[in-house]
Amino acid sequence: MSTSTDIIVLGAGYAGLAAAALLAAEGRDVTVLEAHATLGGCASFFREGAMTFDVGATTFSGVEPHQPAGRVFARLGITPELVQQDPGMIIRMDGQDIVRHADPDTWIDTMCRMFPSGDQRGFWSYLYRIEAASYDLIRDRPYLPPATLRDVVRMLHPSNVRALPLVPGLIRPVAHIMRRFGVDTDPRFLRFVNEQLLISTQQHASNAPYLPGALGLTYPSSTWYPVGGMYRPALLMMRSITARGGRVHFRRKVTSIQRRKGAWQVATQNGETYTARAVVSSIPIWNMPDLTDGPVRSWMQRHARSNADIWSAVTLYLGVEGRPNLPTAYYQIHVDTPLPHCASDTVFVTVSRPDDDAKAPAGVSTVTVSTHARWTDWQTTSAEAYATQRERVINAILGVLERQLPEIGLLPRIYVGAGMPQTWVHYTHRHHGFVGGIPHNVRRPMLLLPPNQTPFAGLYMIGDTAFPGQGTPAVMLGAWNTVERIME
Repeated sequence: MSTSTDIIVLGAGYAGLAAAALLAAEGRDVTVLEAHATLGGCASFFREGAMTFDVGATTFSGVEPHQPAGRVFARLGITPELVQQDPGMIIRMDGQDIVRHADPDTWIDTMCRMFPSGDQRGFWSYLYRIEAASYDLIRDRPYLPPATLRDVVRMLHPSNVRALPLVPGLIRPVAHIMRRFGVDTDPRFLRFVNEQLLISTQQHASNAPYLPGALGLTYPSSTWYPVGGMYRPALLMMRSITARGGRVHFRRKVTSIQRRKGAWQVATQNGETYTARAVVSSIPIWNMPDLTDGPVRSWMQRHARSNADIWSAVTLYLGVEGRPNLPTAYYQIHVDTPLPHCASDTVFVTVSRPDDDAKAPAGVSTVTVSTHARWTDWQTTSAEAYATQRERVINAILGVLERQLPEIGLLPRIYVGAGMPQTWVHYTHRHHGFVGGIPHNVRRPMLLLPPNQTPFAGLYMIGDTAFPGQGTPAVMLGAWNTVERIME
């Protein structure tokens, strides 16, 4: 079967759905193709009986009116059911709870008390200033990163002069700012910062540029819980697409993307072909060479090779009896013993709220626990070895919860499941199970990420492997900017 449409959007994660919904709101004829049976991408869900699990342990942020998710929702006229978390998260470290208060001043007071070395107040105040200036920089600048001569000319506009002080933040690490304020001498504080950065920028302080690092370290001041699960706001965007005449097709795994006779042809595994003047792809950059040919393939290969050091994840899913009234839905736990076959010293925990009957039935809580992993650590030689390795990791994480988050870890379990890098390959088709996007790195600044507008007319890249990078707010910003480019 062959179908013609105006614009094809590949992927029904937050990037793809945001782009398609914004395009549909502009009156464009849009078709979304998704390989999986459900929406959400890396922020998807699955059900076990009456329980709903987020596939990744993650927070929702960027919903203020000046921030990416807030702008998209306002443009579409949708209002997701979100509950602000205050504290935004609790970090359990060395037997202490570090409470991430929403109010910046209260949070800075906490840091001064918990880590008295150096100028903590100056350090965090500077980060909050950088955060505010960063959102001002990226708002209404769809020409970043520059992909055409016109983009370069627009960057030279006098209104951009005020952004010049932020440029060093793209090439200098967070460690540079830590030294400037004298907070780098406390090994415990460095460990705290490194693990906070790892869950937000995928890098430690020595490599994370301080501009995205500031966003990553301050975002818990505006952390939200989506009632029913991370997929629920995405569901509203999908409904916005279909209400405006767009189409969202599931179980449509893309097998090729080719330029033919002035149009783009996208073939799917079930034998369908879609033709459009433009393609907006949220498929990860590492998957794209296998789907393209000629100069397009060479371009994709170059960017894939330049961004090859990527994380995967190990994730644990628990259904437990009871609904503890915790101060927040989000915990970061510094582990007391190293986790086997994992690559982080913390686990991040998302717990369903006690008033969230859409996510768990009465008297039950759902829990998602996630930590970083290297896909190479899961290249086992046999199914038996893989099963043994998987069991070791599950038991180790359960032990961490029992000892360090007994509020959850000691509750009776009614379900235990797990996802490894192979799980991400199977369900999301991401190359090697890479998740979390391209880590921010001073050696490869944000502006060198794959641009939203490729050199090939009508082909655009969005998602966590294109500018501006990882995280729900970032991929929604990339979708917004790409739609701005298309509409121009």
